Amino acid sequence: MYRILVEKNRPDFRVFIDLLYGAERNVDTDGDSDPVNSRTWSYLYIADRESDDPSIEICANEKEPSTFEVQSESMDLVTLAALYLFLYCGASIKLDDRALEQQEVDVLKKRYASQLRRAENAIWHLASNEKRYPNLA
Repeated sequence: MYRILVEKNRPDFRVFIDLLYGAERNVDTDGDSDPVNSRTWSYLYIADRESDDPSIEICANEKEPSTFEVQSESMDLVTLAALYLFLYCGASIKLDDRALEQQEVDVLKKRYASQLRRAENAIWHLASNEKRYPNLA
């Protein structure tokens, strides 16, 4: 399991959909992102409706709310979501209680470069309280 110490606001949860599956993907989500564009959510669940991929959960640890845990039966989904959360707002990232070295993070960034670009280019970064759905004209 990955654990990420989060030191800043999270991205709009919809960025994770683009990251993991691509824009416009049909997914089932649950969580506590209220309003929808919240950057302070503490729980996120995503299940892809277009594949047999397992669901993924990202949640704050009850005892340490700044520490987020990423879980799924898919190690690729877990690694990708944890890496992005760390790069976006994290202070540290651990796998099975062992801190990842910068060299390991760099290898993961290279491995998941196209998915990270997808997240970087996600329209959801433009969401605000005034415009919660920037994809709608």
